[in-house]
Amino acid sequence: MDIFIEPLPSQNPQSETYMVNLFNHRISTTVTATPSVVRRWINQTLHFYRFHRGRLVVGLGVQWVPSSDEAATLQLCVGSRCLIFQLLHTDTVPLCLRRFLEDPDHTFVGVWNHRDEELLESYHNLRVERLIDLRDVADAELGIGRQVSLGRLANEVLGFDGVVKDVWVGRSDWGAEWLSEEQVQYACVDAAVSFLVGKELEAWNWN
Repeated sequence: MDIFIEPLPSQNPQSETYMVNLFNHRISTTVTATPSVVRRWINQTLHFYRFHRGRLVVGLGVQWVPSSDEAATLQLCVGSRCLIFQLLHTDTVPLCLRRFLEDPDHTFVGVWNHRDEELLESYHNLRVERLIDLRDVADAELGIGRQVSLGRLANEVLGFDGVVKDVWVGRSDWGAEWLSEEQVQYACVDAAVSFLVGKELEAWNWN
């Protein structure tokens, strides 16, 4: 199988940990609603990528509650690490996350993501300073048009065949306290493919 998920023992009772296998990439994925876990993830990410200042690409995705359009989860991916932050179940959004999202030296990437930006700001007062739709970059670089899916970009840019976003998982209950493995895999793949495409296309150069 080219894409699958494995649960891992979690060292922190306030989070769940998985390994998502995406073709030849293994993505360590943390699911949490706890601010301290988010702070640790961001601080570690900034430390690991401290020499990428100005060139840090972050895959970003948002899942929402279908009945209200409220942003339920925020997923971020850098390198082989993914965070799924359960916004509906957190007591507070840590300041370091706000600063991370608002840093103009960080390039956040996704596909069809104008709604993600609206949901984060409207419901959680989270502002993303530099959010890029990879369709624009891919069209400019490859001339494939803007009406493309994440799966098409994965195939055209990365050579990944078979990246499909399951509509039933996408419409499932993202406000649940415990996300299913299918949901975790869906959210991780969304952010991880965005990161890999953004890195390959050098999205930090996009104005």
